[in-house]
Amino acid sequence: MMKLEELTSPELRRVVESGVATAVVPFGSIEAHGGHLPLGSDALLADFVGAAVAERLGAVLAPTVRVGCAEAHMQGSGTLSVPPETLRDVALHIARSLITHGFRVIVLVSTHGGNRAVLENAARQLNEQQPDVLACAPRGDLGPTPGAHSGKWLTSVMLVVRPDLVDVEFADADIKGEARTATADRGADILERFVSAMVATVRDQARPLGHGGGRSTPLPE
Repeated sequence: MMKLEELTSPELRRVVESGVATAVVPFGSIEAHGGHLPLGSDALLADFVGAAVAERLGAVLAPTVRVGCAEAHMQGSGTLSVPPETLRDVALHIARSLITHGFRVIVLVSTHGGNRAVLENAARQLNEQQPDVLACAPRGDLGPTPGAHSGKWLTSVMLVVRPDLVDVEFADADIKGEARTATADRGADILERFVSAMVATVRDQARPLGHGGGRSTPLPE
């Protein structure tokens, strides 16, 4: 997995010329998370998930967009939010920049539910305007019972991603019981399910690019 920000311009050109056609752009959020999780939980998770998706797709990883659409959580101290149209424009401009540099599969990965519809809209717009490009905003599989916001799902995941930033004893009263059921083992299973669903979706949508267009295999299997 190659991080865009760590490559030089000549290195990036060589990567694209070698046949790497996919770029992954993670999107997170900065928002209140129940007293026991850091404000940047969704952004930190986006770093992790974006890297995992990029690794499996043989893609270049773009920097995480850390602030998202979090208006629903503005009552929580520390939450940052931008309007949907702003996030859409950011996604479009980043994607168009990557397309200019030769990428033909743009994967908009989000770990915050409030970003989902915006990024799906941006992907549709890119696909309408760029017939030789696939843009997608794949959904991760949350599983059958993810629980409450900042509850067992995210707490378990953060016990894998950044356990040093989790202290369940400080969880808000309404979710403390649920948060106490979180474990790192459960978090590892959750992450595998979440990432695998995204990767499978991208591969399914990108497969038609393997016919023509000069790339016989746009994504590694």
